[in-house]
Amino acid sequence: MGFELHSFDAPGAHQESIVRKYMRAMFQSGDLDSSGFSFFAFAANLPTNCSNSQWAELVRRIERCVDADILDAPVEHRCFKPNEQDYSLFKGELFRPKGMPAMGPDTAAQAESVRKIMCIGDITPDYNRCAACTKPNATSRCGKCKVVKYCSRDCQAKHWKSGHKKCCQKAVENCTLRSVLNGGNDWLHITANECEAIAKGLRSIQQSDPLARKFFHYFDAVSNLGGCFVG
Repeated sequence: MGFELHSFDAPGAHQESIVRKYMRAMFQSGDLDSSGFSFFAFAANLPTNCSNSQWAELVRRIERCVDADILDAPVEHRCFKPNEQDYSLFKGELFRPKGMPAMGPDTAAQAESVRKIMCIGDITPDYNRCAACTKPNATSRCGKCKVVKYCSRDCQAKHWKSGHKKCCQKAVENCTLRSVLNGGNDWLHITANECEAIAKGLRSIQQSDPLARKFFHYFDAVSNLGGCFVG
């Protein structure tokens, strides 16, 4: 069993440049096809993966090139990746990420296929919308899971009664980045700032290290997408 990483936010049209840069790097290195994930996954998330042995090697590199102050700093609340099937209210047109733009002549057909799939397939939640009424830019976060947001107390109460109560998981307190990286398939959140620090560290060795180069591009991208979940 290997490790998978998924961005926190679903890339939309306003983040086109982030996805373009990442996909270009992955195509050039050959990792987009060989690493085991499909282009179609970009319709809902920004994913990558590796084997257990590769992940162990990557963690050793990260521990060498990222400051211990960052690796061992506790994060007050570290949330779990939600089971998106349980968050049934995060479905519908208002949560649908916009179609991925064509990346060029080689990917235009794939991008069009993604748009078609997105019209009928599963949708990754937009965590910045109210989980109950779908209004954008919700500011009040669930105090237990630290993932879903609401625009009012009424909406939070409605969502709790309608199903969130059954699937809400308490966020882990005072959990360090080092413990997340070494902890296994827990689907815990790595923050955007931590992803930025990892990318900065891997940047210094990525020219001569294919594994570091692949994940440098990934962490560099997801640092602009709310961080990522590792599992």
